[in-house]
Amino acid sequence: MIHIHNGEVTASLARRSGVAGEHLSFRESLVAGPVPEGVDVETRARFLAEAHGQNLLRVRNDLLAQEAALDAAKQEDEVVLWFEHDLYCLVHLLAMLERFAEHPRLSLVFVREPLGLSDPLAFGTLFDSRAAVTPAMLSLGRAAWRAYTAPDPAGLNELLAGELADFPFLREGLLLHASRFPSTRNGLGELENRAINLIATGSSDFSTLFGRLDAEHPRFGFGDSEVLRDLREIAWCAVPLITITEAEDKSPPKALLALTPAAMNVIDGSVDNLALNDPDFWLGGVHVTKENVWRWDDARRQILPSRPAGS
Repeated sequence: MIHIHNGEVTASLARRSGVAGEHLSFRESLVAGPVPEGVDVETRARFLAEAHGQNLLRVRNDLLAQEAALDAAKQEDEVVLWFEHDLYCLVHLLAMLERFAEHPRLSLVFVREPLGLSDPLAFGTLFDSRAAVTPAMLSLGRAAWRAYTAPDPAGLNELLAGELADFPFLREGLLLHASRFPSTRNGLGELENRAINLIATGSSDFSTLFGRLDAEHPRFGFGDSEVLRDLREIAWCAVPLITITEAEDKSPPKALLALTPAAMNVIDGSVDNLALNDPDFWLGGVHVTKENVWRWDDARRQILPSRPAGS
């Protein structure tokens, strides 16, 4: 039996709990960077190394070792997936459902609250309550993974308009993913909109902002390094919306944040961020650029093809 956890913190707690079997931590960040269908290790390694300031060789070797471990896991008599109800976990769960779709005994522990904050003693109870992944859930999960990795978001729109009751949290998670596309209101994704509004109301310290950014369900579930990377995107651009003063080599990250004058116009919707800054980022398999703009229309609950305002 092998257990697959979203990150080393949860895997370590599970090992301490005494739950039988091998415990493997899935260490990736498929919510960021290029994730087109069939993406290779080299592409992911280059993105992760650059995005997080890590050594490319080490990142590549870690990913290759993880690939080998996941391939070997297919030979185990049971694969147990441990994930949480947030977008970060959901994307990785979808990837694992696609990977282990043909396994004869695929089980799931899928909980609302962060497993990394659980008492190790609770893991035994959670393990005993695991459920087999149903054919309906597996089918929806694989469809969602295909939609997530597709070059356009038409499949995501179809899923959001459909019946998803057989897969808890899937609709909420896909809505969070969709909301990361530039909004029709001001050209910013939901995470960036939340951040600049928090800064505007006094959360100028990164640790304070991070604690407030994702406090309520449904959650993005992003770690501090991922959030800081997103903030750098709106600070290190042609027309910055924020300034960041970072303390070097601190863990957890420490930084002071402030809004620029341009941010106030974007916040109130009088200026579109895409008219100020050309987009160039990936959301799953979609590469959002000035030639390939997709926007989230919250009222219509759809991702729509568009052009930057003023083009």
